Amino acid sequence: MYVDRLFEGEATKPWQAGTYGMVRNPFRPQPGAAVMYSRFHEGIDVKPIRRDANGIPQDEVRPIAPGRVVHVNDAPGLSNYGRYVVIAHKVPEGTIYSLYAHLADTNCHTGQYVGTGNNIGRLGYSGVGLDKTRAHLHLEIALMINSRFSEFYQGENKHGNFNGLNLVGIDPVGILKACKDGTPFSLSAYFAELEEHYRVAVPCIGTMDIMRRHPFLYKGSKNETSRPRSLEIAFTAAGVPIGIYPAEREVSRPHIISCKPMPTVQQNCTVNRVKNNSTNAALTRSGLNYINQFLWLEGLYPSVR
Repeated sequence: MYVDRLFEGEATKPWQAGTYGMVRNPFRPQPGAAVMYSRFHEGIDVKPIRRDANGIPQDEVRPIAPGRVVHVNDAPGLSNYGRYVVIAHKVPEGTIYSLYAHLADTNCHTGQYVGTGNNIGRLGYSGVGLDKTRAHLHLEIALMINSRFSEFYQGENKHGNFNGLNLVGIDPVGILKACKDGTPFSLSAYFAELEEHYRVAVPCIGTMDIMRRHPFLYKGSKNETSRPRSLEIAFTAAGVPIGIYPAEREVSRPHIISCKPMPTVQQNCTVNRVKNNSTNAALTRSGLNYINQFLWLEGLYPSVR
C-alpha cells in the first residue's frame, strides 16, 4: 500500500514506502546528495484486493504459517496498530512471531491454534492516521526481546509481552522468500546474511533471556568453564540482534564499540538508537532503554531511564 508523500514540492504515492526498512521521511544529507530516509517501517503494508460498493475492504486475513494465537487486541484505541493479532510460530531455533495490524475486526482468540486456511480477521484501517482509502494490512515478523517485558516496562502496558516495543521486526519479504516452496526456514542461516551496523559492549551478568530462547545467537564456545567479563551484541541498523559474542573487556555500562560510517548522523539510520557519527557513536536514551530490555534479568540489571 502506498504512502502519500510531498517531498521537494512533488506529491507522490510511492508503494516502496509500504515495504520494510528505512523507507519513510525522505531527506538529502546535503544539497545534491542522493535521497535518504530517516523513518523506519517495521513491516510491510498489504493493500486490499476486494472492496464493497462503499469502498470498505472485504479481504480476509489468514496466517502466513501455522501457529498459536498469543495475543488479540480488539480495542483499536489502545495501540497505533489498532486491532491486531499476534501468532507464535515454532521453528527449529526458537519461536518467531507474526503480527497482523489495522484489522477491521478479529476472528480468533488467544490460545487458538490456527493454520494458513483460518480467517483470523478482516483487513481494515483501525489505528492512528489511517482512513478507508489507505486501508491495509500491516504485517510484521518479529523476535521477542524479553519474555519478562511486563516486569521490565515502567509504564502503562495493555499488551503484556506482545507490546510492539518488545517485538523487533525482521524483513517479512526476506523470510517468506527464504522458505518459499516448503523450504524449511533456518533463522540462523537467515541472520548470517544480515549486515551488522553497530556493536554494543554490555556487562555479562548472566544469560540473556533472548539467548535462552535463541541459543544460536551466542557465538562463543558452548563448553566455556567461566563466564566472560562482558558481551558484545551485534545489531543491524534496524536493531535486529544477529550475534552475541564473549569478550574480556571490563564493562560497567552499555556502550558502542563499532558503527558503520554513513553520510548522515546515525540517528537517521538506526531508528534513533545511535547518535553522532561512526567515530564517536553513542547510544541515545532510547537506544540505552532498548539495550536494557535485552539485559534485564529477573531484576538483576536495573533499567535506566
